[in-house]
Amino acid sequence: MLFMAALVAMLPFAALARGIYLAVRDGDGANHSAGVFLSLLALLLGSLFFLYSVRYYLATLLMLTSSLVLSTSDGNGTGHASGGGRAHGLMRFVRRRNGNGNGHGNGNGNGHFDLGREPFVSIHIATYNEKRVIGRLLEACAALEYGNFEVVVVDDSIDETKSIIDAWRSRTRFKVIHRPKRDGFKGGALGMALLHTDPSAEFVIVWDADVLPFPDSIQTFLPHFYRTEGSGQNAGVHVPRLEVAAVQSYQWHVLNRSESWLTEAVRAEYAGSYMIERPFQEFIGSLKMIAGTTYMIRAGLLREVGWSRSLTEDWELTLRLHALGYKVVYTPYAESPSECVGTFGRLARQRMRWAEGHSYNVRRWFGGILSSPHVTRTEKVEFLYYSSYYLQAAFFVVGSAAWLVSELVLRAHVPEWFSVFGWSLLITNMLSLPVMNLAGLLLEGAPPKDLVGVLGALVTSFLLVPFQTYAALKGLVERQEGPWYRTPKTGRVTAPVQHLRRLKWLRRWLARPRPSVREHIPVKASVAPRRRANGHGWILVGSLAVALLALVIGAFNAPTARAAGSTLFLHGTATFTLDATAPAGLVPATFLLAPVGATRTWATTTSTSASQTIASTTTFTFQYWTTGVAGGTTGATIALSFSAASNCSSATTIAQSSVTLAVGSGLSSPPFSPATDVTVPAGSFLCFTLTVTALGVVNLTLNSDAASTSTNLTSTQTIFIPEFLLPFVGLAVIAPVVARRGRRLWGMRP
Repeated sequence: MLFMAALVAMLPFAALARGIYLAVRDGDGANHSAGVFLSLLALLLGSLFFLYSVRYYLATLLMLTSSLVLSTSDGNGTGHASGGGRAHGLMRFVRRRNGNGNGHGNGNGNGHFDLGREPFVSIHIATYNEKRVIGRLLEACAALEYGNFEVVVVDDSIDETKSIIDAWRSRTRFKVIHRPKRDGFKGGALGMALLHTDPSAEFVIVWDADVLPFPDSIQTFLPHFYRTEGSGQNAGVHVPRLEVAAVQSYQWHVLNRSESWLTEAVRAEYAGSYMIERPFQEFIGSLKMIAGTTYMIRAGLLREVGWSRSLTEDWELTLRLHALGYKVVYTPYAESPSECVGTFGRLARQRMRWAEGHSYNVRRWFGGILSSPHVTRTEKVEFLYYSSYYLQAAFFVVGSAAWLVSELVLRAHVPEWFSVFGWSLLITNMLSLPVMNLAGLLLEGAPPKDLVGVLGALVTSFLLVPFQTYAALKGLVERQEGPWYRTPKTGRVTAPVQHLRRLKWLRRWLARPRPSVREHIPVKASVAPRRRANGHGWILVGSLAVALLALVIGAFNAPTARAAGSTLFLHGTATFTLDATAPAGLVPATFLLAPVGATRTWATTTSTSASQTIASTTTFTFQYWTTGVAGGTTGATIALSFSAASNCSSATTIAQSSVTLAVGSGLSSPPFSPATDVTVPAGSFLCFTLTVTALGVVNLTLNSDAASTSTNLTSTQTIFIPEFLLPFVGLAVIAPVVARRGRRLWGMRP
């Protein structure tokens, strides 16, 4: 099947080579030549995407059929892996592949086994402002059903996360380290965790802050680091698989999956990747990537190679391990529930970081991986797939647009290839990801309501094209990677989760008996049978048209994307300044919010180097700390302005708002924005002014300029997303029907 798939994948390239030869030989007219050039460009880009499409279709076919065959041969698909029943198909395949066929199962495909001891495991968690999720993760770690582990938390936070984590300092097994700076971002934090790891640790688990592990999570990782050997009295001897450096599990984004169409889309996308694509990689023995959310790695090896400071430290670690001859194992059944990104802005920024760091490390390691004697041919081919991974959607969109112009406007084709070839290639490419994502949800046993996320995943793949393309190209050419933008977590859980379901119901669905052929109904000889119209084509076209309509509706309802904003902190007890440096002091500065008319202004110490425009879509939020009697309030006006003078004289207002300040810590004002776009001239100083307008029963005091009271003003800039245009590429789906009807209407040959 792999060989046949490779032949199929080469067909468009054969057409391209033949088309180029004929186009050069039979060039005819500038307009025709332009059309042929566009059609050839479309074929090239479509062929590149087709390489991925064939791989997705093949992976889907193999995983579905292997689950069908193995689960059918394994009886009823329930019970344990050894004794009292059989594991279901996909799990049985993964465990066979990973040399762990005699594991002690729990009926859910999580292959526990008795090693005779409990290797010491160190759990590493890097956090930055994760107040909404870190508490539940630490509680889940404390509830792990394993006797020999520790939890090392390295925190870079500047919000309440610090106090939440500090409450765990006195708990057994827990180590808490605060870093004053985010040096090296996540890679730097994990490097610090490694320094504080117990020397006896044999394995390290890395979990992101939004993960909610099951109590038996450690046991689901460990079997894949061993193989079972021996026979007779020596049967069941567990031998370390020293070539296995790490075990990657399923980043199961399900906690808030029903929150919106976007979270449903993200959940469906990951189902396709982690239930189809990655098991397929395990099946053929190709290069598998460590994904930083949830995995286990050998502690000794991690101490040897250390951590990098890359935007994608997990991908960089993957390449280093493979270059040294180590392997990564994947199993979907050490699944770790986590959170879906909730807004498109956060999703776009996350994927841009991934795309940039991914391409940056591809460039750095390209020669090393392809020339390494430790990397197999199959792994090298997989690395080539990974090389342009974040550009594949751009191949599809640009190629489709070029072909539509050449076909519908310039009426030109690739020589000797009919237009049906172009439509076939376009539709085949368009359906590859939805088919894989749908199959992933089916293998996972997702409820039917989750299947609608397949359509949303298709929408987001188009909407992310400009962002991922820009970031991927940037990573290929830049000398140093850009800044790190974290993905904020909400902590929302919309549905309870359990271990992945067994596949018994899927086996019945795939192997259900087909309807019997209807008996032939005789007709009178004198009456010619009436030919029934074949409505299958119209059903297909109608379904695609409905899907296109849903695509457009989904695009118009996409959440607003926001670019990375900035935070200005309030400083000073005598001279009052404003800058982006988070305070590190212990004693806060105070400002008594009384009497009415009391005013204080904080100003930047350096002027702007160039003029800039602050759009009306920019939002500002004032985060503050106050002390006073519970329930006390103070009315105030807050304003951001600019001035040519450092003392903020003759300031021009950018945005202002009337607010009611309450008593408490980490409180925020409602967002406020400029009434219109405001241009700030070069050489200007930014000024933030707070004026008391009304007093409550008791006066309040504003606290700032301390690590525990980092009062600040945060801005977020809305950016334009071409989400209203890309879905209309889907009009290509119904164009053949329109063209056919048009030819008949105008008397042309059908």
